[in-house]
Amino acid sequence: MANNVHEDFLRLTGFEEEEMAEYLPEWRKASEKLGLTEEDVRFAVQERLPAHFALELEGIRKLLGCFVKETIDLTKAIEYKRRGTKIVYGILPAILHFYYALKLTAPDKVFVSFPDIFITFVMNSFFHKLAPYLEEAEKTGIPYGCRHCALNKTRYAIRRLGIIPSPDINWIWGFICDEAPKTDEFIQLYHDPEWKTYVTRLPHDQPLGTVEDEVIERVEYLADQMRDGFESVQKEIGIKVPEEKIKEVIEIWQKYAAKVSELGQLMSVDPQPLNAVSGRFFWEGLFTPFNTGIESMEKALDIALREVKERVNKKEGILPQGAPKLLIYSMHPTVPWIAKMFEENGVGIPLSEFFILTKKQLRPSSFEDPYMAAAESWLRTSGMVNPGYQAEQICEKITTHKFDGMVFGLMDFDRWLGSSHRILGRMVEEKTRLPVFYIEGDNWEDRDYSPEALRTRIESICEIMKIRKA
Repeated sequence: MANNVHEDFLRLTGFEEEEMAEYLPEWRKASEKLGLTEEDVRFAVQERLPAHFALELEGIRKLLGCFVKETIDLTKAIEYKRRGTKIVYGILPAILHFYYALKLTAPDKVFVSFPDIFITFVMNSFFHKLAPYLEEAEKTGIPYGCRHCALNKTRYAIRRLGIIPSPDINWIWGFICDEAPKTDEFIQLYHDPEWKTYVTRLPHDQPLGTVEDEVIERVEYLADQMRDGFESVQKEIGIKVPEEKIKEVIEIWQKYAAKVSELGQLMSVDPQPLNAVSGRFFWEGLFTPFNTGIESMEKALDIALREVKERVNKKEGILPQGAPKLLIYSMHPTVPWIAKMFEENGVGIPLSEFFILTKKQLRPSSFEDPYMAAAESWLRTSGMVNPGYQAEQICEKITTHKFDGMVFGLMDFDRWLGSSHRILGRMVEEKTRLPVFYIEGDNWEDRDYSPEALRTRIESICEIMKIRKA
């Protein structure tokens, strides 16, 4: 009976029968290491996954399986390190190009991961069981009352619990989150002297509305920061990456990004063909490196594109044609019931803002130099550093995809984004003359609020939108 629930879980997440002999024992070991019980796995199989993911689609099942495989691989990082593999971590938001360039150069000699994002996504999206990690962090130095980011707490907790080893280098990006570098300093000083970091920062010093990717000095500064950081990483682990490998990754990324953008176009079709949470994991391939590679993600995406196109051609939707739809700033599957509550009340939220790419963002780079190209890509696609520039991008996306309004606020715990949401909300409302709503909350975990606590708020928003649409 014990095997059955784990087998059911792997089948539900897209594993083929011929994969069972290899992955079943690996998954059982990984789930035990993560602290998952058979009841937790049964909850995922019988309740969590069927309630929130379109498991009838092969592409979605295989997408979930990519995250399961990556999580299994992450729980073996200690074994990799014992064999002499170099461990390189990073955090969101970051440029994944350099991590993949390491893998392309020395696939068997380096392990790359953003461990906190994979643990957070899988533990909460699949099992709703991130809380034990957060509580571990809170009782050992990162207090609950300060509402620290769940990713930072998770990174600290999984090191304390021995789920991951110390990295040979953790390349920390302080582009937006200024708490992340301080968290790693805390880990090194308070718990693990071997926790080594390199920090790359980008100051928030541009005038509001600056089109930062068109300011050559800004691009050059960021390119230099990236070059310095990547050279330090290479020196630390003893692996030299040819610049051609970075260019190769940029091409791979652009190909994948074009397909993700195509999925975004399909998601905005009326009627909405797929629920918001199901396709959301595909966008993670744009920002998070998979040690197991992006190839499986792309194969799952190809299948999902075919399946969603079939729904579009048949005019099949999860909501009636003509239903109002809201653009939402961010919608992580870690709190999947928020999207579902909107959809159950007749309003679609098919896409998160920063996972829609504008035509400019999909345009090939202006630069041959791979660091300049990567820097330009970041300044084009992030927008998060400069609210004025991001507001312009958001308004373009709202117009292009014909949204009826927007929701901000589920990042109100964040030191930078929490405040910029207030500015963005006002600017977007003024520019579009469409309703903009603000919902206080945490994208990563929901201990501070529940469906009951937000139901009236979401139902009211949905009623307003349906009245306006009528």
